[in-house]
Amino acid sequence: MVRYYQRGDEARLDLQDPRAIDRHIGWMRLVARYFRYRVEGLERIPRDGPALLTLNHGPFPLDAPLLGMTVYDHQGRLPRALTDHLVFRMPGMRELFTAVGAVDGRHETAAALLEAGNLVIVMPGGAPEAFKPSRRAYELYWRQRTGFARLAIAQQVPVVPAACIGIDELYTVPFDMFELGKKLSGIRSLPLGLMWGLGPLPRRVPLTHWIGEPVHPEVPPEAASDEEAVLAFRDRVVAAMEDLIAHGLAQRADAGRPTP
Repeated sequence: MVRYYQRGDEARLDLQDPRAIDRHIGWMRLVARYFRYRVEGLERIPRDGPALLTLNHGPFPLDAPLLGMTVYDHQGRLPRALTDHLVFRMPGMRELFTAVGAVDGRHETAAALLEAGNLVIVMPGGAPEAFKPSRRAYELYWRQRTGFARLAIAQQVPVVPAACIGIDELYTVPFDMFELGKKLSGIRSLPLGLMWGLGPLPRRVPLTHWIGEPVHPEVPPEAASDEEAVLAFRDRVVAAMEDLIAHGLAQRADAGRPTP
């Protein structure tokens, strides 16, 4: 039975419904097969204890639930995901997101999830990275984003980089939809929705997640208020992600599929 959204649900930690996940996981396995989804380095994701999983953000972030499903299948852990607050203004979408355990990506909510020992998925690039033009595929838009790094330091949890190759090719994005949408609408997170794949459907591009070694804070929790320390830790994670993306693209090219 569907639990309809009520104001404040986006910050609740108790709404993840394993029954809803079990009911629909068969469909997700079909989706994974269709996109020939696979994960390299799954053993690097901690089997217990809190951690942040950082993903690059494509225009159709199908990789996040696919990775969550794979972790659930192999480790029995149900990851939690941080998402944009605009999702919770969309009837239907918000019910689905709360059922699978997604919450509004606010610092205090994320901190509470980590304190409870959760594996938390975050896409630091957000909407600007998701709706960047296709000519900038696989570029990270994290240089001004420090929230995930500050959170990891404050909570003393590792950050596990997870780069998805293929995600930026499901759709063609002709220009920077985020910036244009912001100018036209005045709303920070509302992109101008113009992109195409197989018409409105995503292209059937193989999706592969490459998981890197966990990056641990090397400073005490008090350093979360030290901007220099936060920036240094963020840059370590960004470098790890960029290395993973480069490795994944090179592996795909060696296998005979050209890079974008």
